Amino acid sequence: MVKNLKNLLALRLKHQLLLLQLVLLLVQQAANPTSSTAASPVPGNTTSSSKKRASANKAAVLAAAQNLGVKPQNETTCPSDALVKGKITNNRGNIYHLPKTLDYEKVKPDICFKDPATAQLAGFRAPK
Repeated sequence: MVKNLKNLLALRLKHQLLLLQLVLLLVQQAANPTSSTAASPVPGNTTSSSKKRASANKAAVLAAAQNLGVKPQNETTCPSDALVKGKITNNRGNIYHLPKTLDYEKVKPDICFKDPATAQLAGFRAPK
C-alpha cells in the first residue's frame, strides 16, 4: 500500500512538472508568437497493474507534451520538420533520439519534436 502511494505521488509530481514545463513554453510562445509547434500525439495491451500504470503514464506524458510535439508519420518516421524521436519507456524514462543517434532508424517514436530543447521541455532526455 505504501509502495503504491509512493508510486502515485511520484507519478503525480512528474505530471505536475510536465504541466509546469508546458505552461512555461506557452508563456514563451506568447512572448514570441513567431515560433510554432504542432500537436497530435498518439497514445499507446496490458494486463498487469504495472502495465496499466505504464499505459496511463504514456497517455499522461503524451497529453502534457501534445503542444510541444507532433504525431509520427508512420511506425519509425517523424516529419521532416520534427526529426527528434521521443520514446516513452517505463524502465529508462522518456528518451529522445537525434538522427545521428545509434539505431535512430529503428526507433519507433511515440511523439516527434522539432529540436532537443523542445523534447527536454516535454520531459524527455538524451539516451545514455
